[in-house]
Amino acid sequence: MRKNNNYVKPLKINELLDNDKYIIPIYQRNYAWEDKEISLLIQDLGNACQKSKENYYIGSLVVYKRENGDFEVIDGQQRLTTLTLIMYYLCKNYLHETNFARNVYFEHRKDSDLALEYLESDNIPFIFKNALKLIKKHWEIAVKATERKERDLAYFLLEKVEIIRTEVPKDTDLNHYFEIMNIRGEQLEKHEILKARLLEILPEGIQRSVFAQIWDACSDMSRYALIGIESGLRSNIFGKDWQGIPKLFNDIIQDYKINVENTNKKVKVQQDADSTGGQLSILDLIDKSNEQIVQPIKNNEFSEGSFNSVIDFPNFLMHVLRIYLELRCDDSRFKDVSLDERELLNSFGKDWSKENVIDFIDTLLSCRYLFDKYVIKSSTLRSEDEHWSLWKIVKGSSNNYYYKNTFGGDNNESNDTESNEKTKTAIMLLSMFHVSNPSRIYKNWLYAVLRALYTHREKIRFNSYIRFLEKLCDNFYFGNNCQEKDITDIILGEEKINFYSNNKKWNDGVLVPNFVFNRLDYQLWKKYKEKYPKFRFTFRSSVEHHYPQHPSEEYGLERLEKKILDNFGNLYLLSQSKNSRLSNLTPEAKCSYYKNKNYDSLKQALMMEKTKELNNWKAEEILKHGEEMWALLNTPIPEISKS
Repeated sequence: MRKNNNYVKPLKINELLDNDKYIIPIYQRNYAWEDKEISLLIQDLGNACQKSKENYYIGSLVVYKRENGDFEVIDGQQRLTTLTLIMYYLCKNYLHETNFARNVYFEHRKDSDLALEYLESDNIPFIFKNALKLIKKHWEIAVKATERKERDLAYFLLEKVEIIRTEVPKDTDLNHYFEIMNIRGEQLEKHEILKARLLEILPEGIQRSVFAQIWDACSDMSRYALIGIESGLRSNIFGKDWQGIPKLFNDIIQDYKINVENTNKKVKVQQDADSTGGQLSILDLIDKSNEQIVQPIKNNEFSEGSFNSVIDFPNFLMHVLRIYLELRCDDSRFKDVSLDERELLNSFGKDWSKENVIDFIDTLLSCRYLFDKYVIKSSTLRSEDEHWSLWKIVKGSSNNYYYKNTFGGDNNESNDTESNEKTKTAIMLLSMFHVSNPSRIYKNWLYAVLRALYTHREKIRFNSYIRFLEKLCDNFYFGNNCQEKDITDIILGEEKINFYSNNKKWNDGVLVPNFVFNRLDYQLWKKYKEKYPKFRFTFRSSVEHHYPQHPSEEYGLERLEKKILDNFGNLYLLSQSKNSRLSNLTPEAKCSYYKNKNYDSLKQALMMEKTKELNNWKAEEILKHGEEMWALLNTPIPEISKS
């Protein structure tokens, strides 16, 4: 047995990138380093070079040595991949006498693996292309900052910089190791640990490969999951037009095997004695057949179509777990699953069979497909001028694609929300829910939406979807906000809700929930959408008193009693920044601030227009407006639609 110190080895970077073969296993996340990480790495190198450090340690790499001698990368793959890209850049620009020969490989992740093989190509994934641009930019900055010859920094990296490679013993329980790493706040996240656990249950080969590809595609919440699926698999999973409910995992595997078998009848497979002794595995066959059936993914698939999601992947998994337990397993424990990813590993547990894993990945893929198609996305992150979209991907010629409104017409140009009444209505409802609860945890409205979509996934129509969302809004308001019934029981239909016995008038000042204001704004939009066509829901979290609580003495305003100030008729929602600017101004001055009529709220619009009409806003006006708004707020939405 080797001594323990043989498991820890410092390697110069030229040794790291030359002598051994490193495998990025399928349970690891995709390569994801961007400007922040790359700039910091190269800046640190430049600083160390400038100080002429003899042995500069750049970090650590944790590996597991496989039976064939390859090193499986457990921790540090982002740094290792970046160093590989840097080496390619140096060989191309500074080290012309040195040929670039990579020794890093992605296991069963063909687009990433091909990227390292063909870094000169324009068709490599955007994340790699962008990384190379960033490396060039920050390397040139570092060279200039060090005031050395251009090759000096390159040789410093290769000859003076070291990385600590730690090899875990052969008898290491990798799942336990991942958990320890997570506790210590290392690279692996909870959902990556979960992925490794579930993969371990599946047999090696095609099932693990396809599972990992589906999981990775679903885990990137910044783009449509369909884009993350290899082009050769998309039609297999989603149908020829990419509009079908995803096939079940076992059917995908079966079709994939048939595709491979048919392809290999036409393709003579060359023996690879070095790796397989002439015997090709099913995964080898897949890779070889892909050379014929899988076209390189278009670059625009990685540079376009990105968005900001209303939820991150770990929290999304919690929603899917609830749906899986309830609707696939008939397991009453689903009610105990928290919609908070901090409980991810505990909620999933460890008692999973192969059949359970397959059922779960089916549920995950279906839920993600439904989420992509029927839940809003955003082009910005919590902006005061938010732009929401509700698009589906439509297959174009070859493997290109375009976007169109989920509830739009048939023309290719129908992605303008403002001109599509159906899509706009759905966006208004969904964004109303989201801005009321922007946190990525405890998103009960999203759980309700995903659950309903999954239940009716075979037939989703605009009218039924809108009816569901409006009823959900009514149920949340009357059942939870007014009658304080349990939110989960409301979603499950286990609570009887009385829509016509609400005495709560919301005269609570800043304590009025955001959802109450946003529900009212949706109701007002239903009545006045022709008058306010540009209104949309944005992130407004501050309750503003139209008549100020503490008027400046210079305006000579009297102080109103608290019960008038805190009346619902004197309140509306604003962004935090506007609240601080407007808080002590007179109602008339606040109206002047909105002279372009770009109001934050439709309730605010009515209050300001009434202020300008009467040239007054005091107790009488406040109380009258409050009664009018309370009456509307307590009217079920379908009845507003009829009026």
